[in-house]
Amino acid sequence: MQRSSLRVFIVGVVSAIALALFSVPTASAAPLVPAAGYGFTEGALITTLSQQDIDREMNTVAQTNASWFRVLIDRSTIEKSPGVYDWSGTDRVVNAARSRGLRIIGLIAFTPFFQGGGILRTAPPARATDFSDFVGKAVQRYRGSSNTWEIWNEPNLPAFFGLVPNKPQRYTELLRASYPVIKRIQPQSTVIAAGLSRISGTDSPPQFIADMYKAGARPFFDAAALHPYVFPNGIANAPDNAISDVARVRALMVANGDANKKIWFTEIGAPSNGPGRGGNTPEQQRDQIRDLLAFIARLPYAGPAIIYSIRDFSSDPRTLGDRETRFGALLTQDYKLKPTYFLLKK
Repeated sequence: MQRSSLRVFIVGVVSAIALALFSVPTASAAPLVPAAGYGFTEGALITTLSQQDIDREMNTVAQTNASWFRVLIDRSTIEKSPGVYDWSGTDRVVNAARSRGLRIIGLIAFTPFFQGGGILRTAPPARATDFSDFVGKAVQRYRGSSNTWEIWNEPNLPAFFGLVPNKPQRYTELLRASYPVIKRIQPQSTVIAAGLSRISGTDSPPQFIADMYKAGARPFFDAAALHPYVFPNGIANAPDNAISDVARVRALMVANGDANKKIWFTEIGAPSNGPGRGGNTPEQQRDQIRDLLAFIARLPYAGPAIIYSIRDFSSDPRTLGDRETRFGALLTQDYKLKPTYFLLKK
């Protein structure tokens, strides 16, 4: 081979290798996922669905390589009046997930209106022991289905913890009351501190967790949790420090002697309500979920990643701009398959 031809050949080979190493994966490429696995979660509405609809959603999840399902065990809907409980909706969801081989994360949260939960029923009760009593009942009921319990959801947001002052301290009171109750029933269980939402300012995840440590939370959780949503512009332009806060939280944990505790990502995802509305196209939704799974997979301290959610809440054209109804990653409201399904299917 002539020297000039050899040079062209070598340059071509090097270029091909570089392209293979550094090009962005296509949507059809198998996604990189956390070693601890990934799964899905739905909102409280799933417990109100018919068994047929629950099965259709869970059958779709079973067509992916998901290994987890995060179930909301909502005290505000289960405890109908003081001491009167209706577990039937949650039972159906737990049983449907377990029958498909999914591991359960029991998310125990919220407060009935009659105990001070407010209009949204998400404020903490006046007494932490009222909540921990319910936690004990939930763990006792589902101990055969789960040994992983997340205490509350996004307490750093008013929407999920009311307008109470000193939110980190009040949340720590719930952890302090609940942790020993769970450990008495299931000594080998994993108790996860509530997944924190992306937000800037005094209630940001790093500040919230720093304040939890100051309030004495360290002995009362086995793992932390974060919800690093990156919509609408993706992981490279993550708003509210959604990505950089992960490293900050990890540094706080290490500094407080919790290097052996993992961070679970109990919600990731994106709405597909369209660009320009604070959301994304279904294809952008898929790409953000793919990128977040890969980001989490590269963290040596990562637990599982949980995608919110399975199916859109609405297909009404009049609500197309409502991002909260369009977080379904696998299915539209009328069960049409979305791009993320084809990314994650077996």
